[in-house]
Amino acid sequence: MFTKKFTVIISFFLIIAIGVGGMLGYYDARLEAAVTPKKQSMDKVKIKNEEDLTFDKDVVNILLVGSDNGAQGSEKGDHGRSDSMMVATINFKTKELKLTSFLRDMYVEIPGHGRNKLNAAYAFGGEALLYQTLAQNFNIKIDKFCVVDLAAFEKVINRIGGIEMTLEQREAEYLNTTNYISKKKYRNVKVGKQTLNGNQALGYARVRHVFSKKYGVEEFGRTGRQRAVMQATFQKMLQQNPLDLVDIAIDALGDVSTDMDATYIKKLILSVAKMGTTEIDQLRVPIENTYKTAVAGSYPPCGYVFFVNFKANQEALKYFMFNKGKRQDFAKNYGGADAAETCGYPSKYDYNRSKGDSGNIFNSSNTTEGE
Repeated sequence: MFTKKFTVIISFFLIIAIGVGGMLGYYDARLEAAVTPKKQSMDKVKIKNEEDLTFDKDVVNILLVGSDNGAQGSEKGDHGRSDSMMVATINFKTKELKLTSFLRDMYVEIPGHGRNKLNAAYAFGGEALLYQTLAQNFNIKIDKFCVVDLAAFEKVINRIGGIEMTLEQREAEYLNTTNYISKKKYRNVKVGKQTLNGNQALGYARVRHVFSKKYGVEEFGRTGRQRAVMQATFQKMLQQNPLDLVDIAIDALGDVSTDMDATYIKKLILSVAKMGTTEIDQLRVPIENTYKTAVAGSYPPCGYVFFVNFKANQEALKYFMFNKGKRQDFAKNYGGADAAETCGYPSKYDYNRSKGDSGNIFNSSNTTEGE
C-alpha cells in the first residue's frame, strides 16, 4: 500500500514568508513562540576534514529534508528514510537563490555505516549524519537545516490558493487513476496548465513511475517535479498579502523542525528581502553523464543504485553553490560516467532514465511552469 510521505520541501519558502512581518511586535512575539530550535545544530556537527569543505562567508546553505515521519519523527529520534533531500542556497554576494536536489538512490559512503543509498543516512543518524554524508561525498558546507512533514505542504499550498502547474497527458492520467492524490474527490486533474490544490500538488510531486518529456522518469522525474512545485509555490507566495504570508508561515511552523531560532530567521529573511531576487536557479545531483546504474541482478545489498563520479559532481557543486572554479563541461573534464565509482558491481549508463532532465547547471531552470 502506498504510504503518505512528504516529498516536496516547502520549509525554505515558509521561512521567507516569516521575514515580512518580523519588524511588527505582534508577529515578532508569535514567531518567538512558534520557533523552538533543536539542540542539534549544523555548526556543532563534527565533519571529517572540515577544513577541506567548500564554503563562502557570503553563502548560506540550508539542508531541506522531507522524511517518512516528518518533523515530529525527527524530534523523537525516529527519523525514517528521507524521501527528499535538497539544499537551498542563498548567495548574498551574487544575489542569487539556488536549489539543489540530491537523488536518494546514489550509492555513497555513510560515515560509520559503510556504503548505502543516500537516503539511508537520515534513517541511521538524522540530519547530523546526512550532513556528514553530503560533506564527505560532495565537499559542501551546510549551515542550517529544516525537516518538514506532510501537513505543512498541503496546508500552505491550500492557504495561498493553490499553485499553477502544467501536466503532461501521462501524468494527468496516472494521477487520476492511482492513489498518489490521496483524496479521491481531487482525482480530476487535466492535461495542460491548471491550478492544483495542496493534495493534488503533493500527489504530483510524488509521481515517480511516469516518464516526463521535461524531467525524465523515476527519481529524475520525481525530483524535477519537486523543484517545479517549489518554484511555483515561491512565485505564488510573492503574490500574496505580506501579513497573510506571516500568518501562514507561523501556523505552519508546528510542522517544521529546525536549528534556526527566531532571531536568526528574521535576520536571514531581512537580508534576503534586500536582495530583491524572485527566481530560483536549479540543479540535480548527479549531473548528466556522471553516473551509472547497477545492472539488474547484480545490485548491492541495498538494491538498485546510482554509481556516481564524485569528483565531477563536487566541482559542479563548487561552481553552482559558491561560484568557485570555472565554467566548464564538468562531466567531460572529469571522466564522465566512466569515472563513476562502481565498487566492483557490474554497471551501465542508461541515458533514457534521465532523458529530459539534463541537470545542466548552465541552462537555468528558474522559469515557472507554463512560461
